[in-house]
Amino acid sequence: MGKRIIESPVPFALRKIFIEKSSGELRITGEKFEKSLYFISGDLCFAKTNVLHERLGEILFKTGKINQAQFWDIQKLLAGQKNKIGSILVANNFLSERDLHFGLMYQVRAIALSTFSLTSGEWDYTSLIPDFQEDSKFQIELPAIFSEGVKRFKNQASFKNSFSSHSLSTKPVSGAIRNSLNPVEIDFIDELARHAPAPVSQIVFRMNVAEEVFWQNLILFFLLGVIEFGSISPDKETNKSVDELNAFYEKLKTKEIDYYELFNLKNTVAFSDIKDVYYQFAKKFHPDRFGDVHDLELREKANFVFSRINKAFEVLSNEEKRREYDTKGYKEIQNQDKVSENQAEKAALFHRKAKALYSQKRFLEASSFLEEAVRNDPSKPSYFLLLGMIQSNVPAMRRVAEKNLQKVIEMEPWNAEPLAALGLLFLAEKMDKRAESFFRKALAIDPDHEVAMAKITELSGGEKKQSGFSVFKKKK
Repeated sequence: MGKRIIESPVPFALRKIFIEKSSGELRITGEKFEKSLYFISGDLCFAKTNVLHERLGEILFKTGKINQAQFWDIQKLLAGQKNKIGSILVANNFLSERDLHFGLMYQVRAIALSTFSLTSGEWDYTSLIPDFQEDSKFQIELPAIFSEGVKRFKNQASFKNSFSSHSLSTKPVSGAIRNSLNPVEIDFIDELARHAPAPVSQIVFRMNVAEEVFWQNLILFFLLGVIEFGSISPDKETNKSVDELNAFYEKLKTKEIDYYELFNLKNTVAFSDIKDVYYQFAKKFHPDRFGDVHDLELREKANFVFSRINKAFEVLSNEEKRREYDTKGYKEIQNQDKVSENQAEKAALFHRKAKALYSQKRFLEASSFLEEAVRNDPSKPSYFLLLGMIQSNVPAMRRVAEKNLQKVIEMEPWNAEPLAALGLLFLAEKMDKRAESFFRKALAIDPDHEVAMAKITELSGGEKKQSGFSVFKKKK
């Protein structure tokens, strides 16, 4: 029986294959997909897929090895043929043997990388593999796959929840692995080794990297087998931390404490000293330190205390904000914060009303509420995204809808949703080529984006249903 991806992500299976240098087939199945990865001595050698946008023709078109006219002619060439698609394309001068080799290797990598974003389905591993021809085999080292794949990993939150309260230790990094890393990754593991062994919740604050980047790199080095996690049992130190949190929470709730008093500092303190004291407080009261304590109220207290600590540091560590704070004082700054909080609450209320109206297809009313939401809080990309999607349904509003969706792209260039939304907008305007370009951009960010995949299929004249075609099979 296969293992569920939600409980054991595919990259964890790849980690075991890499560390044990094993040979075999990793088969991954879900409601709409079926993929197989094949390994020899821990290296990825070939792959199969039934996913439409992972077919060889799609890959060659995406990478510019064939043009659109050739792409549309592929099905005609395959009619009645039993040879592999690659051989047919070379025989018809669509591409060279070198470009075919590139396309096949790119495809194998693409199939492997797509497994990092899976959150549903099952996987199963067997040590038996078919006997493939030598010209169909590759030798793709998994460290390079891991380095790119962790950027697509969608189970980071689960990984973080599982290991943030554990201790971490590092192993020596082999020359082969080190050669596969980029300079930033090398600097990260070297600094990580200087801080370990220690609890993860402490290390994350000692290292000068964003928390999301920290966990992304931590997953990478976990897959490479150069870090290990150990459990931390509750002890007197944990009980002491809980007592300190409760006391500090009561202090903040019972009276108004200015930012200097919060950190036990004088208003003449140097910037460097503020940073040192902040790290001490952040390590002591970070919510992750209380993750193993089964008390939701305590967790909420930690979140409250930690937000106050961060707000104080944000002001005191910025020269301009600190000068304003010293001039206006605590109460006036707090009043300004309350105004901002009230505006954010109003915006959230308008957003909720707009979502309800959108679900009822009352687009004009929904648009009005969303416009109020972005006016009160223009910092939320999700508000502009929904506004653009709503306005796309009203022909007279599509020009402004395009501007709002473009704004989301500027704010979140890693998000595939506004690109897909623009594709739908231009499709509604009968601008198929422009629509297709946005759908392809969406797939470049999220290769599993269902809407983009379906629309690309329609625009390419293909069937909506995914075929069982693989570059390694012969056409029957």
